[in-house]
Amino acid sequence: MSVRIEDLVPEVARKVRAALDMMKRDERLEGAGVTVSVVETRRELVTQMAYYSRGRMKPEDVRAMYKAAGLYTPTEEECRTPNTWTLASNHIGGRAADLVPVKDGKIWWTAPDNIWEIMGEIGEEAGLSWGGRWKERDLPHFEA
Repeated sequence: MSVRIEDLVPEVARKVRAALDMMKRDERLEGAGVTVSVVETRRELVTQMAYYSRGRMKPEDVRAMYKAAGLYTPTEEECRTPNTWTLASNHIGGRAADLVPVKDGKIWWTAPDNIWEIMGEIGEEAGLSWGGRWKERDLPHFEA
């Protein structure tokens, strides 16, 4: 799995860089002790298929899909919990990136909504669409 901004299409890479720069300078995030990191950019189809298998296949089959994609071994709960609703992710075409808050050197997946909302507003200001606005929210997801 790639996390290089350079792997994104140029327009999206430019917008992601702008959003990251704006997030780095945001006083609200800084005051909360939050930095922002990119955890995923372009994604291979085999990885998307592994993610899509969660909640749809038996845990042993999900684990086999993850292994084939070179991913970690998911827990039983992860195997049973869907985490994507599509096989046509914009990550596959290099048109999406996942940005996450980092606090005390660790990814803060459980950050309060206001932190994600600040990040979402900044990403939108940089010209990206934010997955936090979707019915099935995808808080880290930004695309163009």
